[in-house]
Amino acid sequence: MSGSRRIGPRMCLLAAMLMILAGCGADERVAETGAQKALAKVRGKAAREGLPTYGDEAAERFRRERVPAGEKEIPAGLYDAARERMRGMLRYSTVTGELASYEPEAREKAALAWTELGPGNIGGRTRALLIDPKRPRTMYAAGVTGGVWKSTDGGANWRWISDDFANLSVASLAMDPADPRVLYAGTGEGIRSTAPRGMGIYRTVDGGETWQHLAATSTADFHYVNDLVISRADPRRLYAATRTGIWRSLDRGATWKRVLDPKTTSGCEDLAIRTDKPVDVVLAACGRREQASVWRNARANAPKGRWLKVLTEPAMQRTSLAIAPSNQDVVYALSSSGSAYPRSPDDSYSDNLHAVFRSTNGGATWEARVRNTDPVELNTLLLSYVLIANGSECGLQPAEYDSAFGQGWYANTIAVDPKNPDRVWAGGIDLFRSDDGGRNWGIASYWWAYWANAAPSYAHADQHVIAFHPRYNGTTNRVLYAGNDGGLFRTRDALAATAKGAKAGCEPERSSLKWESLARDYGSIQFYHGVAYADGTRYLGGTQDNGTPLGGDATGRNGWKMVLDGDGDWVAADPDDPQILYGQIFGGGSLHKSTDGGLTFVSKASAEGWSDFKGPFLIDPQKGARLWYAGSRVWRSEDRAESFTAASFKFNELPNVGLARALAVSPVDSNRVLVGTGSGVIFRSSAALTTTGETAWAQTLPRERAEVSWLAFDPKDANVAYATYSNFGGPHVWKTTDGGATWNSIDGSGAGALPDLPVHTIAVDPTATGRLYIGTDLGVFVTQNGGATWAVETGLSPVITETLQVLKRSNGETLLFAFTHGRGVWKVKLGS
Repeated sequence: MSGSRRIGPRMCLLAAMLMILAGCGADERVAETGAQKALAKVRGKAAREGLPTYGDEAAERFRRERVPAGEKEIPAGLYDAARERMRGMLRYSTVTGELASYEPEAREKAALAWTELGPGNIGGRTRALLIDPKRPRTMYAAGVTGGVWKSTDGGANWRWISDDFANLSVASLAMDPADPRVLYAGTGEGIRSTAPRGMGIYRTVDGGETWQHLAATSTADFHYVNDLVISRADPRRLYAATRTGIWRSLDRGATWKRVLDPKTTSGCEDLAIRTDKPVDVVLAACGRREQASVWRNARANAPKGRWLKVLTEPAMQRTSLAIAPSNQDVVYALSSSGSAYPRSPDDSYSDNLHAVFRSTNGGATWEARVRNTDPVELNTLLLSYVLIANGSECGLQPAEYDSAFGQGWYANTIAVDPKNPDRVWAGGIDLFRSDDGGRNWGIASYWWAYWANAAPSYAHADQHVIAFHPRYNGTTNRVLYAGNDGGLFRTRDALAATAKGAKAGCEPERSSLKWESLARDYGSIQFYHGVAYADGTRYLGGTQDNGTPLGGDATGRNGWKMVLDGDGDWVAADPDDPQILYGQIFGGGSLHKSTDGGLTFVSKASAEGWSDFKGPFLIDPQKGARLWYAGSRVWRSEDRAESFTAASFKFNELPNVGLARALAVSPVDSNRVLVGTGSGVIFRSSAALTTTGETAWAQTLPRERAEVSWLAFDPKDANVAYATYSNFGGPHVWKTTDGGATWNSIDGSGAGALPDLPVHTIAVDPTATGRLYIGTDLGVFVTQNGGATWAVETGLSPVITETLQVLKRSNGETLLFAFTHGRGVWKVKLGS
């Protein structure tokens, strides 16, 4: 890689960004042009460098933080066991201060809820969308870790309807064709190799007001329900695509039978069913990042209906399917590639387009309409970052950085115009449309137009679902919806001209399609980390694919804005100067600073070996100008990140220690610092203000082969601190009373013992230091006696909770904030 250098050890930013920023020194600003800002967001040139892509790294992060020691994947049944354990625990309401037993029949009362802060106007990853054909203003959407949402005004406003769910990882939805009030929700995002696990299928008969868990799906076979379809001939018949194959129910989900085992490790991802036959003609796509195939059953409802493999090719991987509503003999398949088809010696189409296939006999036989070897480059980029692939055409030099980098294993969807079987839509990173049966394509959306003053062309990146308005007719109604990593988007004219030509990827104005976000009160965003400002009225956080949003009480939950792009992570807000903010783009090695309240940011990623994907940093509670950062070692800044001094030896060079995952500084003694690592080791110093790069910090190992996910000091006693571990298979909450020299588990005992469940964060109530709150994969738990017994907090849903922060305001009010991975930000008042 001549002429550039890496920002982080895993090349968390695109090589093209490095090319533009020419080294990204401590005082260089984030690129200002739309194309440059777009490149600053893109996740890694991994296809060419042989390194993980962002999607890979995010999935690996999820796996690494949870997998038990000695295991490669999370064993089946661990979440089910944790939920069963929770049923026997007491419930505690911080709002009312009441402790009560669990009532299986009672729904969580809205009156007991914490206050929701948003963002409602920045949506999270959405994989499913349903529209009531009789009442099209009624819509349902699935947030991947945020449950099911409903709109009754055509997407103008949304409300959460997943009160009855014990698992919020919803990846699929299906609506009864005979009664649109009957819906099914499949949980578990099986598209990712390691992702939020589900617990089967839920059913509602009243439009989502109440839900019932289908008991027959409480098995490992339904931990990842990727797709659901219902027979129009007989709505009692359901089909589910899961990681273990295709399952069929003949009795509305009461019982199930596996009818296809594709013999793949990833199972099946997509289903399509004809609606014009008295029998169930079903197509299934199976195989994700492995050899994929399309299967067909012409009588799937019959006891001996045969599944035939009708389409497979070498290098064909994840495939999505769509049947043309106006001529259901016409079927399309969009496949990603698992092999290198070079356009140049150092380029590859792996995870990009393999081919678009079409069948004109209902899926019995297929022809390729376009392949990745097509002479028209744009036709080959349906699953790619088009701006990067068109780098030279867009004036981004040198041209050697042109790449077809994509992630077709992750963002891959296809749909057919309800009135024209030759007009087909494809979704990868962006949206494309073909008007000639999949032979030629034009760009219909630009994720990077957000930064290029071309907002009408902007729809968020990473498409997962495309849906047409039920009354779409191609003339007076041309409405189309897209669900992606930014929530839901709508165009009112799906037939407007798309962008074509050699420069289509770099000129958003070539497209006439206009998009609008439907995120209002759609609080499904996925936070990784967050903080509240010192005044307790403004909030900042790093999120999955929605950068670093900033919000506050003054603008309300629908007034948030993204102040730093990319995929966010750790953040900090200066308590002495609210104009000074810190954040990350994608990786721990990418620290950025703003001195104007988030209007602009300056890169501060110049210190060597800081971290990888998750690098903790924080502001010293006693001095706003002092910043601590931990990666391969501890770094200390006394001038608000303008310069850094090494404050510890390289502890990652010790055998089996690894990088930092957690960091804490005592609020009463800045010399007392703790660092937790990915191996479970906790380092400590009682003189951290004077340590150097040669100082060997003392260490201890409370729990082996597990990640330290969080560290927190007691607000009044520097000798008392807490550590949490996220991995299954051992105690999760630990306490020290001697500054970190020794640790004891405080997971509780008897009926008040915590379940074996990933714990990500811990907070100490300063109004009663024996009251501790922890954030887990299934919501928040609380103890009032220092960990002797624990209870389930009733104020929040069972959502992944990544950060808990206690803040004492100048008026004496003490608040607890929760930044969740799927339900946004919440707060509750502590003490009296």
